[in-house]
Amino acid sequence: MTQGQGAGDVIVTPRLRITRQTPDDACALHAIMSDWDVVRMTGTWPHPVSLDFVRDRIATRMDEAAFFGIIRDGDLPVGTGQFANGEIGYLLAKTHWGRGLGTEVARALVGYGFDAGDHPDIRGRVWADNPASSRILTKLGFHEVERTLDENRARQTRLVTIHYRLARP
Repeated sequence: MTQGQGAGDVIVTPRLRITRQTPDDACALHAIMSDWDVVRMTGTWPHPVSLDFVRDRIATRMDEAAFFGIIRDGDLPVGTGQFANGEIGYLLAKTHWGRGLGTEVARALVGYGFDAGDHPDIRGRVWADNPASSRILTKLGFHEVERTLDENRARQTRLVTIHYRLARP
């Protein structure tokens, strides 16, 4: 369920809340993104990541029309979720892997995306060596549309990216 519009958006799932990122989230997000197993699956985060990088990233995104959220389990920040330019993105701290939360977050972001505009489809991308995220997207009805070679900043190399698309129901 999505509640609200604008800067106060909150996405609520059965077990989690996704709220817009604020400067107060920087330390928690820094801790999550300092884990190699998490950051290596992102495209634009460096490794190691500095707290200043996290603060700057949050600050530059606060005024964008897109939704850049922090995922909370109760009051504990456990990941990020976003909907920007017709595309979803999400990540969870390793402590929250393997419990179905990725699917829950992705499903909520898809709902938010279709509710937030007249998008004919929603897209998602994963690295080819991230089968767990591919399973999440295909479970939600996404279909592979192409593969490209893209830069992974944390790993400092180019990797195969699988692009997925979900048509509006």
